[in-house]
Amino acid sequence: MDSLRRVFLLLARSPLLWLPGIVAGGLGAMDILLQFTYGTFFASRVVIIEALIMPFLLAGAYTEIKTGDKDLKAFLSAGIHYYFRILLPTLLITCAILATVILLSIPLAIMGAIETVLPFILLGSIIPIIFFVFFYDTAAVFEDRGVFDCIRRSVEVVLNRPARVIGFFLACLGIVFIIALPLAVIWTGILYDHLLPLSTMDPSQIQSFSMSMLNGMLGSWGIQLTSVFYFIGVAVVTNIIYAFKAVFFQTTTGDAQETEPPVLHGEYDEKGRWYKY
Repeated sequence: MDSLRRVFLLLARSPLLWLPGIVAGGLGAMDILLQFTYGTFFASRVVIIEALIMPFLLAGAYTEIKTGDKDLKAFLSAGIHYYFRILLPTLLITCAILATVILLSIPLAIMGAIETVLPFILLGSIIPIIFFVFFYDTAAVFEDRGVFDCIRRSVEVVLNRPARVIGFFLACLGIVFIIALPLAVIWTGILYDHLLPLSTMDPSQIQSFSMSMLNGMLGSWGIQLTSVFYFIGVAVVTNIIYAFKAVFFQTTTGDAQETEPPVLHGEYDEKGRWYKY
């Protein structure tokens, strides 16, 4: 709770800290509009743009939280300095997840059970990896660590404070729920007439339901409204959670350093007396 209170104070005092969420929400809303207008081919390119921009913005935001410097020049300079220290581990973790899914899918495909088990494989592969490496980007910025070292440091923090980290993830789920649920209720209420045919579909129709069918059901106005709600939800959730992660990492690693016993340098002589260097 102390970390969350500090998060809200940080976001209230610095407009620059809102940039990661605004950009993520804006690109996500653009993705929705493009997939309705031009199809998924052009919309998928927005995801690549977002993956390339977000490390820069996160690096600048983390550095501002770390140093307290609210200057735009310092924000941009930090984004450039730590850009590849966040981007490269991100690519490495993504490749590890894909490799794990592929390796697990091969024997299941041979047995013919891939279609029923694939969702569980994805969840079983992604969730544990993300749980242990979630703090890699904060370790790269706050402790100035390299590509592999920041991943190792994230695993170390999780193993040292498992109960505290689990509490952090539960708090993040609570934040998502508190923000997403009201938006979803309002969105459903406004588009009730457009979504009403979903309640009359049988299981076979729901199973064959596609994104293009949803686009046709919502129409142009419904898609525009959906993009607005998506932008608001993603912008708010992203900014709170990334700032929460940064402050949580600071406090957690600070507590760990305070509780570590001091390293003594010296030796005992032949009579058992301690001589400190």
